Amino acid sequence: MTSRLRMAAAVGVTTVAALVSASPAVAIDNGVPDGTDHPNVGLLAIEHDGVKDAWCSGFYAGPHKADPGIGVYVTAAHCVADLAVFGFSGSDLTVTFEPEVTIEVDEDTNTWATTAATWHPAFAYDTAADADYGVVLLEDQVGGVAGVQFPRARLLDELAARGALRPRTVFDNVGYGTVPAFKGGPPDPFVPTTGRMFATSKFIGLTATHLHLLTNSDAGYGGACYGDSGSPVLRHGSNTAVALVSGGGDRICRATNHPLRLDTPAARAFYRDYLQLP
Repeated sequence: MTSRLRMAAAVGVTTVAALVSASPAVAIDNGVPDGTDHPNVGLLAIEHDGVKDAWCSGFYAGPHKADPGIGVYVTAAHCVADLAVFGFSGSDLTVTFEPEVTIEVDEDTNTWATTAATWHPAFAYDTAADADYGVVLLEDQVGGVAGVQFPRARLLDELAARGALRPRTVFDNVGYGTVPAFKGGPPDPFVPTTGRMFATSKFIGLTATHLHLLTNSDAGYGGACYGDSGSPVLRHGSNTAVALVSGGGDRICRATNHPLRLDTPAARAFYRDYLQLP
Protein backbone atom coordinates (compact mmCIF):
# COMPACT_ATOMS: atom_id res chain seq x y z
CA MET A 1 0.00 0.00 0.00
CA THR A 2 2.69 2.50 0.96
CA SER A 3 4.75 2.17 -2.22
CA ARG A 4 1.63 2.31 -4.37
CA LEU A 5 0.50 5.51 -2.64
CA ARG A 6 3.90 7.10 -3.07
CA MET A 7 3.81 6.40 -6.77
CA ALA A 8 0.22 7.55 -7.01
CA ALA A 9 1.26 10.90 -5.58
CA ALA A 10 3.36 11.35 -8.69
CA VAL A 11 0.50 11.13 -11.16
CA GLY A 12 1.55 14.07 -13.29
CA VAL A 13 3.08 13.48 -16.69
CA THR A 14 5.42 15.45 -18.97
CA THR A 15 7.03 18.29 -17.00
CA VAL A 16 5.28 17.57 -13.71
CA ALA A 17 6.46 13.97 -13.77
CA ALA A 18 10.03 15.21 -13.88
CA LEU A 19 9.55 16.82 -10.48
CA VAL A 20 9.26 13.49 -8.70
CA SER A 21 11.22 10.28 -8.56
CA ALA A 22 8.25 7.91 -8.40
CA SER A 23 6.79 6.13 -11.42
CA PRO A 24 4.54 8.09 -13.80
CA ALA A 25 0.80 7.56 -14.04
CA VAL A 26 -1.16 4.68 -15.45
CA ALA A 27 -4.92 4.64 -15.41
CA ILE A 28 -8.20 3.00 -16.47
CA ASP A 29 -7.46 -0.46 -17.86
CA ASN A 30 -9.67 -2.14 -20.45
CA GLY A 31 -11.89 0.92 -20.59
CA VAL A 32 -13.82 2.81 -23.23
CA PRO A 33 -14.20 6.56 -23.74
CA ASP A 34 -16.80 7.86 -21.29
CA GLY A 35 -17.98 10.72 -23.49
CA THR A 36 -20.64 12.74 -21.68
CA ASP A 37 -21.94 9.90 -19.51
CA HIS A 38 -20.26 11.18 -16.32
CA PRO A 39 -19.89 14.97 -16.65
CA ASN A 40 -19.25 15.30 -12.90
CA VAL A 41 -15.99 13.30 -13.00
CA GLY A 42 -13.08 15.63 -13.64
CA LEU A 43 -9.37 15.94 -14.17
CA LEU A 44 -7.28 17.77 -11.59
CA ALA A 45 -4.39 19.61 -13.26
CA ILE A 46 -1.50 21.59 -11.85
CA GLU A 47 -0.42 24.94 -13.29
CA HIS A 48 3.29 25.58 -13.69
CA ASP A 49 5.40 27.58 -16.13
CA GLY A 50 2.33 28.65 -18.08
CA VAL A 51 0.94 25.14 -18.67
CA LYS A 52 -1.60 22.92 -16.94
CA ASP A 53 -0.55 19.28 -16.68
CA ALA A 54 -2.62 16.28 -15.61
CA TRP A 55 -2.22 15.48 -11.91
CA CYS A 56 -5.09 13.33 -10.56
CA SER A 57 -8.74 12.51 -11.09
CA GLY A 58 -11.69 13.34 -8.86
CA PHE A 59 -15.32 14.31 -8.90
CA TYR A 60 -17.63 17.24 -8.31
CA ALA A 61 -19.79 16.56 -5.25
CA GLY A 62 -21.90 19.72 -5.28
CA PRO A 63 -21.93 23.08 -3.48
CA HIS A 64 -20.22 23.69 -0.14
CA LYS A 65 -22.81 23.27 2.60
CA ALA A 66 -21.75 26.45 4.42
CA ASP A 67 -21.22 28.58 1.30
CA PRO A 68 -23.28 27.37 -1.68
CA GLY A 69 -21.34 29.61 -4.04
CA ILE A 70 -18.28 27.39 -3.61
CA GLY A 71 -17.96 24.04 -5.40
CA VAL A 72 -16.55 20.95 -3.70
CA TYR A 73 -14.27 18.66 -5.71
CA VAL A 74 -13.38 15.36 -4.08
CA THR A 75 -10.03 13.67 -4.66
CA ALA A 76 -7.50 11.55 -2.78
CA ALA A 77 -5.38 13.03 0.01
CA HIS A 78 -2.17 11.90 -1.64
CA CYS A 79 -3.05 14.03 -4.68
CA VAL A 80 -2.84 17.23 -2.64
CA ALA A 81 -0.76 16.44 0.44
CA ASP A 82 2.57 16.81 -1.37
CA LEU A 83 1.82 20.08 -3.19
CA ALA A 84 3.98 22.16 -0.85
CA VAL A 85 6.91 19.77 -1.31
CA PHE A 86 6.94 20.70 -4.99
CA GLY A 87 6.39 24.40 -4.34
CA PHE A 88 2.68 24.49 -5.16
CA SER A 89 -0.47 25.43 -3.28
CA GLY A 90 -4.17 24.71 -3.68
CA SER A 91 -4.62 27.77 -5.87
CA ASP A 92 -2.13 26.32 -8.40
CA LEU A 93 -4.62 23.60 -9.24
CA THR A 94 -7.34 23.71 -11.84
CA VAL A 95 -10.17 21.34 -12.68
CA THR A 96 -11.79 20.43 -15.98
CA PHE A 97 -14.70 18.17 -16.77
CA GLU A 98 -14.11 18.06 -20.52
CA PRO A 99 -14.26 14.43 -21.70
CA GLU A 100 -11.43 14.54 -24.25
CA VAL A 101 -8.68 16.28 -22.27
CA THR A 102 -5.50 14.22 -22.16
CA ILE A 103 -2.03 15.06 -20.83
CA GLU A 104 -2.11 18.86 -21.02
CA VAL A 105 -5.10 21.14 -20.48
CA ASP A 106 -4.92 23.77 -23.21
CA GLU A 107 -6.07 27.37 -22.97
CA ASP A 108 -9.27 26.66 -24.90
CA THR A 109 -10.47 24.06 -22.40
CA ASN A 110 -13.23 25.00 -19.98
CA THR A 111 -11.66 24.95 -16.52
CA TRP A 112 -12.59 25.78 -12.93
CA ALA A 113 -10.31 27.79 -10.70
CA THR A 114 -9.48 26.48 -7.23
CA THR A 115 -8.89 28.30 -3.97
CA ALA A 116 -7.71 25.68 -1.50
CA ALA A 117 -6.93 22.00 -1.04
CA THR A 118 -6.90 19.97 2.14
CA TRP A 119 -7.03 16.37 3.33
CA HIS A 120 -8.03 14.15 6.23
CA PRO A 121 -5.87 15.09 9.25
CA ALA A 122 -5.06 11.44 9.95
CA PHE A 123 -3.63 10.78 6.48
CA ALA A 124 -0.01 9.65 6.30
CA TYR A 125 1.70 7.45 3.72
CA ASP A 126 3.30 5.14 6.25
CA THR A 127 0.80 5.01 9.09
CA ALA A 128 -2.65 6.06 7.92
CA ALA A 129 -3.15 5.37 4.22
CA ASP A 130 -6.71 4.37 5.12
CA ALA A 131 -7.49 8.07 5.61
CA ASP A 132 -6.63 8.98 2.00
CA TYR A 133 -9.49 11.48 1.72
CA GLY A 134 -8.92 14.88 0.11
CA VAL A 135 -10.90 17.85 -1.09
CA VAL A 136 -10.31 20.82 -3.40
CA LEU A 137 -12.49 23.92 -3.19
CA LEU A 138 -13.56 25.55 -6.45
CA GLU A 139 -14.17 29.27 -6.79
CA ASP A 140 -17.66 28.58 -8.11
CA GLN A 141 -20.26 25.87 -8.37
CA VAL A 142 -20.15 23.77 -11.50
CA GLY A 143 -23.25 24.99 -13.25
CA GLY A 144 -25.59 22.55 -14.95
CA VAL A 145 -23.88 19.49 -13.46
CA ALA A 146 -25.33 17.40 -10.64
CA GLY A 147 -22.77 16.39 -8.08
CA VAL A 148 -21.82 12.76 -7.55
CA GLN A 149 -23.82 11.51 -4.57
CA PHE A 150 -22.19 10.15 -1.43
CA PRO A 151 -23.52 6.86 -0.02
CA ARG A 152 -25.43 6.68 3.19
CA ALA A 153 -23.56 5.43 6.23
CA ARG A 154 -22.47 1.78 5.99
CA LEU A 155 -24.24 1.26 2.67
CA LEU A 156 -21.83 -1.47 1.57
CA ASP A 157 -22.25 -3.34 4.86
CA GLU A 158 -26.00 -3.16 4.37
CA LEU A 159 -25.74 -4.52 0.83
CA ALA A 160 -23.47 -7.33 2.00
CA ALA A 161 -25.83 -8.25 4.84
CA ARG A 162 -28.76 -8.73 2.48
CA GLY A 163 -26.76 -10.65 -0.11
CA ALA A 164 -26.56 -7.86 -2.68
CA LEU A 165 -22.77 -8.10 -3.03
CA ARG A 166 -22.14 -11.23 -5.05
CA PRO A 167 -19.42 -12.42 -7.42
CA ARG A 168 -21.54 -11.20 -10.35
CA THR A 169 -21.92 -7.69 -8.87
CA VAL A 170 -20.05 -5.02 -10.82
CA PHE A 171 -19.07 -1.44 -10.08
CA ASP A 172 -18.31 1.46 -12.43
CA ASN A 173 -14.93 3.21 -12.67
CA VAL A 174 -14.51 6.62 -14.31
CA GLY A 175 -11.28 8.60 -14.51
CA TYR A 176 -8.47 10.22 -16.48
CA GLY A 177 -4.83 9.27 -16.94
CA THR A 178 -2.55 7.32 -19.24
CA VAL A 179 -3.46 3.75 -20.17
CA PRO A 180 -1.44 0.82 -18.80
CA ALA A 181 0.09 -1.50 -21.38
CA PHE A 182 1.60 -4.53 -19.66
CA LYS A 183 1.01 -7.32 -22.15
CA GLY A 184 4.32 -8.94 -22.92
CA GLY A 185 6.27 -6.80 -20.49
CA PRO A 186 6.14 -4.02 -17.90
CA PRO A 187 3.52 -1.29 -18.23
CA ASP A 188 4.30 1.50 -20.66
CA PRO A 189 3.59 4.77 -18.80
CA PHE A 190 3.48 6.83 -21.98
CA VAL A 191 0.38 5.50 -23.72
CA PRO A 192 -1.84 8.59 -23.70
CA THR A 193 -5.47 8.37 -22.71
CA THR A 194 -8.23 9.50 -25.02
CA GLY A 195 -9.67 11.47 -22.10
CA ARG A 196 -12.20 10.43 -19.49
CA MET A 197 -12.53 6.65 -19.53
CA PHE A 198 -15.05 4.13 -18.20
CA ALA A 199 -14.71 0.49 -17.14
CA THR A 200 -16.51 -2.01 -14.93
CA SER A 201 -14.93 -4.08 -12.16
CA LYS A 202 -16.19 -7.24 -10.49
CA PHE A 203 -16.80 -7.49 -6.75
CA ILE A 204 -14.45 -9.84 -4.90
CA GLY A 205 -14.58 -8.69 -1.28
CA LEU A 206 -15.24 -6.09 1.39
CA THR A 207 -13.31 -5.05 4.48
CA ALA A 208 -13.93 -2.38 7.10
CA THR A 209 -12.03 0.19 5.03
CA HIS A 210 -11.85 -1.02 1.42
CA LEU A 211 -13.89 -2.42 -1.44
CA HIS A 212 -11.99 -5.15 -3.31
CA LEU A 213 -12.46 -5.43 -7.06
CA LEU A 214 -11.31 -7.71 -9.85
CA THR A 215 -9.91 -5.61 -12.71
CA ASN A 216 -8.36 -8.34 -14.87
CA SER A 217 -8.91 -7.50 -18.53
CA ASP A 218 -8.47 -11.17 -19.51
CA ALA A 219 -11.59 -11.89 -17.46
CA GLY A 220 -13.48 -9.11 -19.24
CA TYR A 221 -13.14 -6.42 -16.58
CA GLY A 222 -11.20 -3.21 -16.15
CA GLY A 223 -10.40 -0.73 -13.47
CA ALA A 224 -8.47 2.21 -12.13
CA CYS A 225 -4.82 2.75 -11.35
CA TYR A 226 -2.41 5.58 -10.47
CA GLY A 227 -3.67 8.32 -12.78
CA ASP A 228 -7.22 7.70 -11.61
CA SER A 229 -6.44 8.45 -7.96
CA GLY A 230 -9.31 10.42 -6.47
CA SER A 231 -11.90 9.20 -8.95
CA PRO A 232 -15.17 7.61 -7.85
CA VAL A 233 -16.17 3.97 -7.86
CA LEU A 234 -19.89 4.05 -8.51
CA ARG A 235 -22.71 1.63 -7.94
CA HIS A 236 -23.31 0.20 -11.38
CA GLY A 237 -25.49 2.46 -13.50
CA SER A 238 -25.90 5.05 -10.75
CA ASN A 239 -24.61 8.45 -9.66
CA THR A 240 -23.67 7.21 -6.18
CA ALA A 241 -20.01 6.78 -5.32
CA VAL A 242 -19.30 4.03 -2.80
CA ALA A 243 -15.51 4.26 -2.85
CA LEU A 244 -12.60 6.49 -3.81
CA VAL A 245 -9.66 5.31 -5.90
CA SER A 246 -6.65 5.39 -3.61
CA GLY A 247 -3.39 3.43 -3.48
CA GLY A 248 -4.55 -0.16 -3.14
CA GLY A 249 -4.09 -2.89 -5.70
CA ASP A 250 -1.42 -4.77 -7.56
CA ARG A 251 1.59 -2.75 -8.63
CA ILE A 252 0.94 -2.65 -12.37
CA CYS A 253 -2.85 -2.69 -12.26
CA ARG A 254 -3.56 -5.91 -14.11
CA ALA A 255 -5.48 -7.92 -11.52
CA THR A 256 -7.10 -6.14 -8.57
CA ASN A 257 -7.89 -2.73 -7.16
CA HIS A 258 -8.84 -1.82 -3.60
CA PRO A 259 -10.58 1.58 -3.49
CA LEU A 260 -11.20 3.27 -0.15
CA ARG A 261 -14.78 3.19 1.10
CA LEU A 262 -16.81 6.42 1.33
CA ASP A 263 -19.52 5.06 3.64
CA THR A 264 -17.31 4.67 6.73
CA PRO A 265 -17.20 6.89 9.83
CA ALA A 266 -13.73 8.20 8.87
CA ALA A 267 -14.89 9.30 5.42
CA ARG A 268 -18.10 10.83 6.66
CA ALA A 269 -16.40 12.68 9.53
CA PHE A 270 -14.13 14.40 7.01
CA TYR A 271 -16.55 15.15 4.18
CA ARG A 272 -19.47 16.30 6.32
CA ASP A 273 -17.53 19.50 6.99
CA TYR A 274 -17.99 20.35 3.32
CA LEU A 275 -21.11 18.51 2.10
CA GLN A 276 -24.62 17.62 3.17
CA LEU A 277 -24.32 13.85 3.44
CA PRO A 278 -27.25 11.43 3.24
